[in-house]
Amino acid sequence: MGRFNGRSAVVTGGALGIGGGCARRLASDGASVLIVDVNEDAAAANAHRIIDAGGKASFMVGDVAQESVASEMIEKAVSEFGRLDLLVQNAYGGGADNIGTAVEVEPDAWNRGMGLLVGALYLGAKYAVPAMEESGVDPNFDQSDWSGNGRRHGNPPAQNVGRIVNMSSVHGLLQAPRSLIYESGKAAVIGLTKQMAVDFGPLGITVNAIAPGHIVTERGNEMWNEVGNDEGFRLFELHYPVRRTGIPEDIANAVAFLCSNEASFITGQVLAVDGGMSIQLQENIVMDSKDYIVANPELRTHFDVGRGSSRF
Repeated sequence: MGRFNGRSAVVTGGALGIGGGCARRLASDGASVLIVDVNEDAAAANAHRIIDAGGKASFMVGDVAQESVASEMIEKAVSEFGRLDLLVQNAYGGGADNIGTAVEVEPDAWNRGMGLLVGALYLGAKYAVPAMEESGVDPNFDQSDWSGNGRRHGNPPAQNVGRIVNMSSVHGLLQAPRSLIYESGKAAVIGLTKQMAVDFGPLGITVNAIAPGHIVTERGNEMWNEVGNDEGFRLFELHYPVRRTGIPEDIANAVAFLCSNEASFITGQVLAVDGGMSIQLQENIVMDSKDYIVANPELRTHFDVGRGSSRF
Protein backbone atom coordinates (compact mmCIF):
# COMPACT_ATOMS: atom_id res chain seq x y z
CA MET A 1 0.00 0.00 0.00
CA GLY A 2 1.34 3.43 -0.93
CA ARG A 3 2.07 5.83 1.90
CA PHE A 4 -0.37 8.37 0.44
CA ASN A 5 -3.23 6.06 -0.46
CA GLY A 6 -6.55 7.80 0.14
CA ARG A 7 -4.92 11.24 0.21
CA SER A 8 -4.85 13.99 -2.38
CA ALA A 9 -2.29 16.62 -3.33
CA VAL A 10 -2.01 19.87 -5.24
CA VAL A 11 1.35 20.58 -6.88
CA THR A 12 1.81 24.06 -8.33
CA GLY A 13 4.26 24.35 -11.18
CA GLY A 14 3.74 20.61 -11.49
CA ALA A 15 4.14 20.25 -15.24
CA LEU A 16 7.91 20.10 -15.59
CA GLY A 17 11.13 20.23 -13.62
CA ILE A 18 11.05 19.96 -9.85
CA GLY A 19 7.26 20.26 -9.69
CA GLY A 20 6.84 17.61 -12.36
CA GLY A 21 9.06 15.22 -10.41
CA CYS A 22 7.17 15.92 -7.18
CA ALA A 23 3.80 15.25 -8.83
CA ARG A 24 5.02 11.92 -10.20
CA ARG A 25 6.57 10.86 -6.89
CA LEU A 26 3.48 11.63 -4.80
CA ALA A 27 1.30 9.82 -7.32
CA SER A 28 3.61 6.79 -7.34
CA ASP A 29 3.13 6.64 -3.56
CA GLY A 30 -0.65 6.55 -3.96
CA ALA A 31 -1.75 10.19 -3.84
CA SER A 32 -4.31 11.63 -6.22
CA VAL A 33 -2.52 14.66 -7.69
CA LEU A 34 -3.79 17.90 -9.21
CA ILE A 35 -1.12 19.58 -11.34
CA VAL A 36 -1.47 23.35 -11.64
CA ASP A 37 0.65 25.15 -14.23
CA VAL A 38 0.56 27.87 -16.89
CA ASN A 39 1.90 25.40 -19.48
CA GLU A 40 -1.20 23.48 -20.56
CA ASP A 41 0.51 21.02 -22.89
CA ALA A 42 3.20 20.07 -20.38
CA ALA A 43 0.70 19.82 -17.52
CA ALA A 44 -1.53 17.52 -19.56
CA ALA A 45 1.47 15.43 -20.60
CA ASN A 46 2.63 14.94 -17.02
CA ALA A 47 -0.88 14.06 -15.84
CA HIS A 48 -1.18 11.47 -18.62
CA ARG A 49 2.27 10.13 -17.75
CA ILE A 50 1.10 9.56 -14.18
CA ILE A 51 -2.13 7.92 -15.32
CA ASP A 52 -0.29 5.68 -17.77
CA ALA A 53 1.90 4.53 -14.86
CA GLY A 54 -1.19 3.54 -12.88
CA GLY A 55 -1.56 6.69 -10.79
CA LYS A 56 -4.35 9.23 -10.35
CA ALA A 57 -3.88 12.74 -11.71
CA SER A 58 -5.64 15.73 -13.14
CA PHE A 59 -4.44 19.14 -14.28
CA MET A 60 -5.52 22.75 -14.31
CA VAL A 61 -4.15 25.77 -16.16
CA GLY A 62 -3.65 28.97 -14.22
CA ASP A 63 -1.37 31.57 -12.65
CA VAL A 64 -1.29 30.76 -8.94
CA ALA A 65 -0.40 34.36 -8.10
CA GLN A 66 -4.05 35.15 -8.90
CA GLU A 67 -6.44 34.69 -5.98
CA SER A 68 -9.16 33.24 -8.19
CA VAL A 69 -6.78 30.53 -9.40
CA ALA A 70 -5.61 29.70 -5.88
CA SER A 71 -9.19 29.31 -4.75
CA GLU A 72 -10.22 27.32 -7.82
CA MET A 73 -7.35 24.82 -7.58
CA ILE A 74 -8.31 23.88 -4.03
CA GLU A 75 -11.98 23.58 -4.95
CA LYS A 76 -11.09 21.42 -7.95
CA ALA A 77 -8.89 19.08 -5.91
CA VAL A 78 -11.59 18.59 -3.28
CA SER A 79 -14.30 18.19 -5.91
CA GLU A 80 -12.37 15.59 -7.92
CA PHE A 81 -10.63 13.68 -5.12
CA GLY A 82 -12.97 14.18 -2.17
CA ARG A 83 -10.41 15.75 0.16
CA LEU A 84 -7.15 17.72 0.35
CA ASP A 85 -4.11 16.59 2.32
CA LEU A 86 -0.93 17.83 0.65
CA LEU A 87 0.08 21.13 -0.95
CA VAL A 88 3.44 21.49 -2.71
CA GLN A 89 4.03 25.11 -3.74
CA ASN A 90 6.68 25.18 -6.44
CA ALA A 91 5.47 27.49 -9.23
CA TYR A 92 7.75 30.30 -10.41
CA GLY A 93 8.56 31.85 -13.76
CA GLY A 94 11.42 34.33 -13.94
CA GLY A 95 12.28 36.75 -16.71
CA ALA A 96 14.98 39.13 -17.87
CA ASP A 97 13.29 42.03 -16.07
CA ASN A 98 13.89 40.25 -12.75
CA ILE A 99 17.66 40.68 -12.99
CA GLY A 100 19.25 43.61 -11.21
CA THR A 101 19.86 45.48 -7.99
CA ALA A 102 17.36 47.63 -6.12
CA VAL A 103 18.51 50.52 -8.33
CA GLU A 104 18.00 48.60 -11.57
CA VAL A 105 14.81 46.62 -10.94
CA GLU A 106 11.58 48.36 -11.89
CA PRO A 107 8.69 48.46 -9.39
CA ASP A 108 6.38 46.51 -11.70
CA ALA A 109 8.92 43.70 -12.02
CA TRP A 110 9.40 43.68 -8.24
CA ASN A 111 5.67 43.43 -7.59
CA ARG A 112 5.16 40.67 -10.16
CA GLY A 113 8.13 38.66 -8.94
CA MET A 114 7.23 38.90 -5.27
CA GLY A 115 3.62 38.16 -6.09
CA LEU A 116 4.55 34.81 -7.58
CA LEU A 117 7.46 33.94 -5.28
CA VAL A 118 5.72 34.85 -2.01
CA GLY A 119 2.17 36.04 -2.58
CA ALA A 120 1.16 32.84 -4.35
CA LEU A 121 2.30 30.77 -1.37
CA TYR A 122 0.19 32.89 0.97
CA LEU A 123 -2.82 32.45 -1.31
CA GLY A 124 -2.28 28.71 -1.62
CA ALA A 125 -2.22 28.27 2.15
CA LYS A 126 -5.16 30.64 2.63
CA TYR A 127 -7.45 28.30 0.72
CA ALA A 128 -5.73 24.97 1.36
CA VAL A 129 -5.67 25.06 5.16
CA PRO A 130 -9.47 25.22 5.63
CA ALA A 131 -9.87 22.42 3.07
CA MET A 132 -7.33 20.28 4.94
CA GLU A 133 -9.13 20.95 8.23
CA GLU A 134 -12.45 19.95 6.71
CA SER A 135 -10.93 16.83 5.13
CA GLY A 136 -9.60 15.75 8.51
CA VAL A 137 -6.89 13.35 9.53
CA ASP A 138 -5.20 10.97 7.11
CA PRO A 139 -7.72 8.10 6.81
CA ASN A 140 -4.91 5.55 7.28
CA PHE A 141 -3.68 7.09 10.55
CA ASP A 142 -4.92 5.83 13.92
CA GLN A 143 -5.49 9.08 15.81
CA SER A 144 -6.45 7.19 18.97
CA ASP A 145 -2.94 5.77 19.42
CA TRP A 146 -1.75 8.24 22.06
CA SER A 147 0.73 6.83 24.53
CA GLY A 148 4.37 7.05 25.44
CA ASN A 149 6.19 6.00 28.61
CA GLY A 150 3.22 6.99 30.76
CA ARG A 151 3.85 10.71 30.37
CA ARG A 152 1.22 11.60 27.80
CA HIS A 153 -2.21 12.50 29.10
CA GLY A 154 -5.50 13.98 28.01
CA ASN A 155 -6.76 14.04 24.47
CA PRO A 156 -4.21 13.72 21.66
CA PRO A 157 -3.42 16.82 19.60
CA ALA A 158 -4.37 16.87 15.95
CA GLN A 159 -1.83 14.99 13.86
CA ASN A 160 -1.36 14.18 10.17
CA VAL A 161 -4.17 16.43 9.00
CA GLY A 162 -2.16 18.16 6.28
CA ARG A 163 1.23 18.96 4.85
CA ILE A 164 2.45 22.09 3.09
CA VAL A 165 5.87 22.12 1.45
CA ASN A 166 7.08 25.44 0.05
CA MET A 167 9.91 25.58 -2.47
CA SER A 168 12.66 27.97 -1.44
CA SER A 169 16.23 27.68 -2.77
CA VAL A 170 19.85 27.82 -1.71
CA HIS A 171 19.38 31.36 -3.05
CA GLY A 172 17.17 31.94 -0.03
CA LEU A 173 20.13 31.04 2.20
CA LEU A 174 23.02 32.54 0.23
CA GLN A 175 22.79 35.57 -2.04
CA ALA A 176 24.04 36.12 -5.59
CA PRO A 177 24.74 39.57 -7.12
CA ARG A 178 22.11 41.45 -9.12
CA SER A 179 19.35 39.00 -8.21
CA LEU A 180 17.27 41.15 -5.88
CA ILE A 181 13.85 39.72 -6.70
CA TYR A 182 14.72 36.02 -6.66
CA GLU A 183 17.00 36.15 -3.63
CA SER A 184 14.60 38.30 -1.61
CA GLY A 185 11.62 36.18 -2.60
CA LYS A 186 13.24 32.86 -1.77
CA ALA A 187 14.45 34.24 1.58
CA ALA A 188 10.92 35.45 2.29
CA VAL A 189 9.61 31.94 1.60
CA ILE A 190 11.63 30.73 4.57
CA GLY A 191 10.12 33.33 6.91
CA LEU A 192 6.64 32.64 5.58
CA THR A 193 7.16 28.90 6.11
CA LYS A 194 8.18 29.35 9.74
CA GLN A 195 5.23 31.64 10.45
CA MET A 196 2.77 29.20 8.89
CA ALA A 197 4.31 26.34 10.88
CA VAL A 198 3.59 28.21 14.11
CA ASP A 199 0.08 29.15 13.04
CA PHE A 200 -1.06 25.80 11.64
CA GLY A 201 0.80 23.28 13.81
CA PRO A 202 -2.05 23.13 16.36
CA LEU A 203 -4.36 22.11 13.51
CA GLY A 204 -2.24 19.06 12.68
CA ILE A 205 -0.77 20.73 9.60
CA THR A 206 3.00 20.93 9.21
CA VAL A 207 4.73 23.46 6.97
CA ASN A 208 8.29 23.04 5.74
CA ALA A 209 10.51 24.38 2.98
CA ILE A 210 12.99 22.80 0.59
CA ALA A 211 16.11 24.67 -0.56
CA PRO A 212 17.31 22.98 -3.77
CA GLY A 213 20.77 23.43 -5.20
CA HIS A 214 21.51 23.26 -8.93
CA ILE A 215 18.85 20.94 -10.32
CA VAL A 216 19.09 19.92 -13.96
CA THR A 217 15.49 20.05 -15.18
CA GLU A 218 14.25 19.59 -18.73
CA ARG A 219 14.76 23.29 -19.47
CA GLY A 220 18.05 23.35 -17.59
CA ASN A 221 19.34 20.52 -19.73
CA GLU A 222 18.32 22.41 -22.87
CA MET A 223 20.24 25.47 -21.65
CA TRP A 224 23.34 23.40 -20.98
CA ASN A 225 23.10 21.85 -24.45
CA GLU A 226 22.59 25.25 -26.09
CA VAL A 227 25.28 27.21 -24.25
CA GLY A 228 27.46 25.02 -22.07
CA ASN A 229 29.75 22.06 -22.60
CA ASP A 230 30.90 19.02 -20.62
CA GLU A 231 33.89 20.84 -19.15
CA GLY A 232 31.64 23.64 -17.90
CA PHE A 233 29.19 21.19 -16.41
CA ARG A 234 32.00 19.40 -14.62
CA LEU A 235 32.94 22.75 -13.03
CA PHE A 236 29.47 22.87 -11.48
CA GLU A 237 29.76 19.28 -10.26
CA LEU A 238 33.05 20.09 -8.54
CA HIS A 239 31.23 22.66 -6.37
CA TYR A 240 29.32 19.85 -4.66
CA PRO A 241 30.81 17.53 -2.02
CA VAL A 242 28.84 14.68 -3.61
CA ARG A 243 30.41 15.63 -6.98
CA ARG A 244 27.16 15.83 -8.90
CA THR A 245 24.36 18.28 -9.47
CA GLY A 246 20.77 17.40 -8.69
CA ILE A 247 17.83 16.06 -10.66
CA PRO A 248 14.11 16.61 -9.96
CA GLU A 249 13.84 13.20 -8.30
CA ASP A 250 16.28 14.33 -5.59
CA ILE A 251 13.86 17.07 -4.56
CA ALA A 252 10.80 14.87 -5.01
CA ASN A 253 12.23 12.32 -2.58
CA ALA A 254 12.64 15.00 0.10
CA VAL A 255 9.16 16.38 -0.56
CA ALA A 256 7.63 12.90 -0.26
CA PHE A 257 9.32 12.43 3.11
CA LEU A 258 8.14 15.79 4.47
CA CYS A 259 4.60 14.96 3.29
CA SER A 260 4.64 11.58 5.02
CA ASN A 261 3.35 10.71 8.48
CA GLU A 262 6.91 9.84 9.45
CA ALA A 263 7.64 13.58 9.32
CA SER A 264 4.80 14.59 11.66
CA PHE A 265 7.24 16.02 14.26
CA ILE A 266 9.07 18.17 11.68
CA THR A 267 7.73 21.63 10.97
CA GLY A 268 9.04 25.10 10.24
CA GLN A 269 12.28 23.69 8.88
CA VAL A 270 14.29 24.45 5.76
CA LEU A 271 15.83 21.33 4.25
CA ALA A 272 18.73 22.12 1.92
CA VAL A 273 18.74 19.45 -0.77
CA ASP A 274 21.88 20.69 -2.43
CA GLY A 275 24.50 17.97 -2.35
CA GLY A 276 26.31 19.85 0.41
CA MET A 277 27.02 22.95 -1.69
CA SER A 278 25.95 25.43 0.98
CA ILE A 279 28.04 23.95 3.81
CA GLN A 280 31.44 24.74 2.33
CA LEU A 281 33.87 27.59 2.91
CA GLN A 282 34.19 29.58 -0.29
CA GLU A 283 37.97 30.00 -0.32
CA ASN A 284 38.61 26.37 -1.19
CA ILE A 285 35.91 26.30 -3.85
CA VAL A 286 37.32 29.43 -5.49
CA MET A 287 40.86 28.08 -5.60
CA ASP A 288 39.79 24.64 -6.83
CA SER A 289 37.64 26.30 -9.50
CA LYS A 290 40.56 28.50 -10.54
CA ASP A 291 42.77 25.46 -11.03
CA TYR A 292 40.09 23.68 -13.04
CA ILE A 293 39.39 26.72 -15.27
CA VAL A 294 43.10 27.19 -15.99
CA ALA A 295 43.32 23.52 -16.97
CA ASN A 296 40.14 23.76 -19.13
CA PRO A 297 40.18 27.17 -20.83
CA GLU A 298 37.48 26.22 -23.36
CA LEU A 299 34.81 25.42 -20.79
CA ARG A 300 31.39 27.03 -21.15
CA THR A 301 28.44 27.05 -18.73
CA HIS A 302 24.76 27.75 -19.18
CA PHE A 303 25.38 31.16 -17.56
CA ASP A 304 27.67 32.35 -20.34
CA VAL A 305 24.87 33.83 -22.49
CA GLY A 306 22.22 36.25 -21.27
CA ARG A 307 23.75 36.75 -17.86
CA GLY A 308 24.32 40.49 -18.29
CA SER A 309 27.14 42.53 -16.86
CA SER A 310 27.86 42.64 -13.15
CA ARG A 311 29.06 45.60 -11.16
CA PHE A 312 30.18 43.44 -8.25
